[in-house]
Amino acid sequence: MDRDVVVTTSKSPSDALRDRAHRLAGRWDLPVVERHRGSVATARGAAATALVCTEEGLVAETARGRLAFHQGTAAKRLRALRHGGTDPLIRAGELRPGDRVLDATLGLGRDALVAAWALGAEGEVLGVEADLVLAVLADDGFAGPVPRPGSAPVRVRHGDSRQVLGALAAAGERVDVVLLDPMFTDPRASDHGFALARDHTVPTPLTPDWVELARAVARRCVVVTAERARPWFPDVGLERLGGTRSGRWFRAAAQDAG
Repeated sequence: MDRDVVVTTSKSPSDALRDRAHRLAGRWDLPVVERHRGSVATARGAAATALVCTEEGLVAETARGRLAFHQGTAAKRLRALRHGGTDPLIRAGELRPGDRVLDATLGLGRDALVAAWALGAEGEVLGVEADLVLAVLADDGFAGPVPRPGSAPVRVRHGDSRQVLGALAAAGERVDVVLLDPMFTDPRASDHGFALARDHTVPTPLTPDWVELARAVARRCVVVTAERARPWFPDVGLERLGGTRSGRWFRAAAQDAG
């Protein structure tokens, strides 16, 4: 049981809301703290984060602020796609309806939302997130109304994606595209929710071994988002993609491609 995270509710919760909090806590093996009429800070106690079940949805609250699952910067990207535009992620991965995609650094799920829209109902996204709070928020969010109807389902897994990739490779399981975005290793400007998410993240530097694990699982390619190229990128086949304004997109073919 993770003692650094507790589950509570809004003040004076309904029986249904209280039941939801207990189901959430049971699923993720977290303690429940009855809110009564006290503050969230009181309910949180010595824990770093309180997951608060409210009538409006699930919120993670710390001493620094509140974080919830929402489209964020993905909203603009999805709006452009609905109006006939394109997206660098879709171009980089050559994503198509029915694909299976593994987002190895799920975070707030922004890329997963865009990928799920591109894959359609016949596709599938597996999102792996190392931080428990972000994993819980994403799992709850993708089960709600935010993903557009017709999008691929997004299954969220809490864990180290390097271990997940290694297990998939050993079992001979493959996906079409693997996404890697070390977003907290390369700080960048974004929305307020993104900044708060830094408090909940497990920063894992991008390494050649991580990319090679991803290449072993991908049928088509691995897409990496990074602010700058590393000297070892050519050694694992990562090439910068042209035609993107930021130049942050890199791609490597699968190990057995061709």
